[in-house]
Amino acid sequence: MAFLQRMRCRPVLTSAHSVMLHRHHLSHRMNSSCTGPLFPYGKTDFASIRERNQFFVDNSRFIKELEQQAESNILLRPPRFGKSLFANMLARYYDVNTTQEQFERWFGGLDIFEHAKSAEGLKLARQYHVLELDFSIDVVPAHGQDRMTAIHENLRARIYAKLTRFASKYGLSADIREANFAYSLEKVTEAIHSRGGRLYVIVDEYDRFANKLMLDADLGAYESIVAGKSGQALSSPIRSFFETLKMLAEDGTFRSYTTGIAPIALADASGANHMWSLTHEPDFADVCGFKRADVETALAHVDLRPHDVKFALNLMEKYYDGYRFDGSTEPLYNPALCLFFLTRLAKNPSYFLEELRGPRRMKRMSDRNVNVSESVVGLVQRAPGGCEAVLAARSGEPLDVDLWDDFRLREFLSPAEGESSSTDASQAATMMYHHGLLTYSATRKLVVPNLIAKHRLLHQACSVRIPLRAVEEAVLHPTERRWRRLIEDIFVLGNSVATLCDNNCNEAALQSALCSAIGQLTRGIGNASHESELKVKVKVLENENENENKKTSEDGYADILVQTGGSGVLLELKRLRPRQIEFKSERIMEKRDKKVRFVAEEISEELGGMSEEELCEVKLRYVSKSGMRTVGDVLDSACKQAAKYAALKESHRLDRLHGFGVVSVATRIIVRDAELNV
Repeated sequence: MAFLQRMRCRPVLTSAHSVMLHRHHLSHRMNSSCTGPLFPYGKTDFASIRERNQFFVDNSRFIKELEQQAESNILLRPPRFGKSLFANMLARYYDVNTTQEQFERWFGGLDIFEHAKSAEGLKLARQYHVLELDFSIDVVPAHGQDRMTAIHENLRARIYAKLTRFASKYGLSADIREANFAYSLEKVTEAIHSRGGRLYVIVDEYDRFANKLMLDADLGAYESIVAGKSGQALSSPIRSFFETLKMLAEDGTFRSYTTGIAPIALADASGANHMWSLTHEPDFADVCGFKRADVETALAHVDLRPHDVKFALNLMEKYYDGYRFDGSTEPLYNPALCLFFLTRLAKNPSYFLEELRGPRRMKRMSDRNVNVSESVVGLVQRAPGGCEAVLAARSGEPLDVDLWDDFRLREFLSPAEGESSSTDASQAATMMYHHGLLTYSATRKLVVPNLIAKHRLLHQACSVRIPLRAVEEAVLHPTERRWRRLIEDIFVLGNSVATLCDNNCNEAALQSALCSAIGQLTRGIGNASHESELKVKVKVLENENENENKKTSEDGYADILVQTGGSGVLLELKRLRPRQIEFKSERIMEKRDKKVRFVAEEISEELGGMSEEELCEVKLRYVSKSGMRTVGDVLDSACKQAAKYAALKESHRLDRLHGFGVVSVATRIIVRDAELNV
């Protein structure tokens, strides 16, 4: 999770690069040697990175900004986004045990260095006894041990060990008791005050173990450990800890800085209302993450040809970029993923780049250590509007909702009447935002930031249930958007994306799969807890005699008819297999006929980058007997047929019958309103 300042271990940058670095407040040393790997992937030890002259993006200017805030602050950012390295840098900056020589080695040349030498900076730099804590404890109990008891004991043991080492480091004499860390923390503070010192507490990943309990769906243990019993502060160790910090904050010599992922555990603990949140402060929007200039500078350290640099930068932008926080001046890259990529690239540039041009690009670009837990999506879909939020994000639809500043887990899962409707996706979207699955767009709507996030969402969304009300709304209030989302959800969530890339998947197979899925949904399969009186009939035309006109006006319906009450929707399906399409990619064209499965990801990527207008202009490999040359021609044909059948609503005893043309272009689904298209 590194924010890394550039240490020159490879090529010396040109003067143009130097100007760029100055503009972005990125310092550098022109001829220093790097010991060990150039890119400190997975490292959060600031001093070690600086001692070894490894790559480092200078975000030290935020230390001065932090000093202008309250004495106790908290910053929330997605997992593996650089929080821990910044917290570790703070510890080295304020530590009274940091020598002048060490301080100059570590901070010399950084933005904060001149401030540290000023009269204002000298009042705080190297003036604190720094206690570093984290709550990444084991939540799995030993054999035969009660889980809640185990977590209580593990947390107390972690804090006791940290306090003991802290006292030893600074030579403090204090009564430290494992059974009561609140008392021990008070005694340590008294010992510091007795020698005229000041305490700075840095808590990294405050919600690490709480998130584990939450995502494991062990809500009983979560509430016991995090929220505790009403009126009994000591019943919750995390609540007791933050209430102790709140008491210490009343002393003007105390400061604290806390990091985490989401605000839920803090709200449930109820003991941290003294902390000022930097999460949505515009001045701290860029405290975590890499900018484009940072990535360009990093790539300049690797021995690459100009066209390889362009290729690598383009990939990193698609897969890692796109995060925006309140006040962001430009999209930010995930730093952990960037360092993962750069580390592999620096080891063997030609081999790694060749791998990236192959069929398994997503696998090569992904870091398992940064994967969002599948339980995140599972938890989100339990909340009101959760399924809608996940499905909308997966389909690429921007969410225009307001983020919540804080909320409790029980409120998240079961909001009080009037607080959140069954389709209000705001809390669900807030949780996805904090876990990096959604971010702000330039227009302040919530979107999936990049291909890595989209891939994780697609991969984890296989277990997401499509709400039955989605089918009901699509029939009673038919629109192109509703039916496109519904059909896409059925195939993607049903693990059928690879099938859509298969040349063996013909129109009949597509029709059968879609009919079966809608039929299962209308029978309540996939959402057993939803009780509905919706009665839906799904009809499929069986006649496939090639010598007959299989869709005549006497038939009165197209491939699929879905109806409820007096309303119905006709779907006229057309299927274009990969071998029928002219792709831009030479690799796809080579493998398209026989080995489509090897380029399924590339097919999806090429088509996914097109708008519907561009997709309709894609040419077919062969001109059909009816003269169809493009995807748009096929869509027009489907709409004309659907409109003709929809006009025969009386034959189905329906008051209203709406027709849609549906075309599957490999992995893409186009849905067009037949009435508007004809």
